[in-house]
Amino acid sequence: MSLRARKLDEEKREALLTAAMEEIAANGIDGASYNRIIERSGLSKGVVYYYFDNKESLYLTVLEEVERKFLASVGKLKMPAAREEFWTACRSYYEKAIRYGAGNLGIVKVVRSLADPSSGMKGSAEMRENFKRVERWTGNLLKRGQDLGAIRKDVPPDLLRNVLQAVGHTMDSWFFENLEKDPGNVSVEEFLSSALDMFRRILSPEGAEVHG
Repeated sequence: MSLRARKLDEEKREALLTAAMEEIAANGIDGASYNRIIERSGLSKGVVYYYFDNKESLYLTVLEEVERKFLASVGKLKMPAAREEFWTACRSYYEKAIRYGAGNLGIVKVVRSLADPSSGMKGSAEMRENFKRVERWTGNLLKRGQDLGAIRKDVPPDLLRNVLQAVGHTMDSWFFENLEKDPGNVSVEEFLSSALDMFRRILSPEGAEVHG
């Protein structure tokens, strides 16, 4: 994030970030217009360009703001201390995240658009670091599960992490897309049960034995 962005007073900052999130949610990252964001915010171009060097700088600040709001609402996952706690803790945290997303579909759209590998943000060093941070967190969670005997050890760690992220991305995409199209026919409870069942079948030692 541009250091100058931190000096923007809170009211103007909130107006600008809200305008950016609305524009990205409505048009996607590549279809978003910097000029429309500025117009939505009610700020002058001079003010915006003073505090943000470019569009990318603003978008990265948006991503940081989204992450801040997510953590403020959902918190961080406390690493389980025993095998019997592992899947219970994962389900509890995943449920918090899914319910937060279900209540904030606009934010979900923004995150998915900013993180889309095909978007114009894919070459950003800051975005790559964000992906690496997520990968490190996922890898640490899987390692803890392996140490506790809750996660299989017959698959290379990086492959296991990539599979988990790919499956999670696919399932989350299905859930949020269908929730937006037809909310009356999407059950959060049913999705959580099927998602956790899928994760356990793929990741647990028991899943490895069934298909071994």
